[in-house]
Amino acid sequence: MSGAALLMLIALVAAAIEPLNVRAADDDTYQQVDNWGFPAGEVWGVMSAVGVDAKDDVFAFKRADPGQTTGPLNSKIMVFDSSGKLLKSWGENFVLSAHGLRLDSNGFVWITDKTGDQVFKFSPNGDLLMTLGKKGVAGDMDSTDAFNGPTDVVVAKNGDIFVTDGESSNARVVKFSKDGTFIKAWGTRGSGPGQLKDPHSIALDSAGHVYVANRGNQRIEVFDSDGKYLNQLPQFGAPSCIYISKDDTLYVSAAESQNWVMIGTTDGKVLGKISGLTGPHWVTVDSTGAIYVAEVPGMSLKKFVRK
Repeated sequence: MSGAALLMLIALVAAAIEPLNVRAADDDTYQQVDNWGFPAGEVWGVMSAVGVDAKDDVFAFKRADPGQTTGPLNSKIMVFDSSGKLLKSWGENFVLSAHGLRLDSNGFVWITDKTGDQVFKFSPNGDLLMTLGKKGVAGDMDSTDAFNGPTDVVVAKNGDIFVTDGESSNARVVKFSKDGTFIKAWGTRGSGPGQLKDPHSIALDSAGHVYVANRGNQRIEVFDSDGKYLNQLPQFGAPSCIYISKDDTLYVSAAESQNWVMIGTTDGKVLGKISGLTGPHWVTVDSTGAIYVAEVPGMSLKKFVRK
């Protein structure tokens, strides 16, 4: 093979394995919806999480007002329709530190209070239905009724509840039945296969496998629903949040120095990414494929749609 032919072959292989770089401002796949939710010049505040329901209404979890660093943080949940019209808000100052938010298949809203060490289940209108954990009581790795820095929560088809407990000295996944009864916990702190360091988010695929954003180890860990280690996915960066759609498309936000949302498959194939973000903390996707990103340092909630 000639030198020129070899160089062409190398270029073709590199192009085949290079992830599609989808820029936040100008790319060939996604474009940002300008001034979605709030008009130009208005600041969102510190946006911790975002989720969508079956109607594609958007639930945005605000941690604090701009500039707030001490004292009670002005947190709340804001609900928008898909066009960005504010429909209602609730839960003002209910939590100490807003962190994760998920909508389950029945439309219930689940949130985590990282500093208050609690997980809450609400109706879509903000009626409190369940509380897990004890406010201000930090549990250890063996606790059955207390957390220490719970970051995220997800609900399985059968109602089982999974919580990542670990923006602290803990590093585990805690599993409860649908009525909140403790079932088991798994996880050890470390960097080996299946070990956790800052488990920051959690999601389930269509088969019920558990995907944990192992942010401190810069990879995703995959377990079965009983905690058996199955696999790890290092190709998505240092994950802050994982969202898995019904067709098992994987969306991963990575803040740190990466500042992207990466799109792929649950078996690890990278399909593309939206880059140029500012501390993307949470990501979710609606039924049309629109991507919503909550930014903490960027103090914004952004919507991206396919061109």
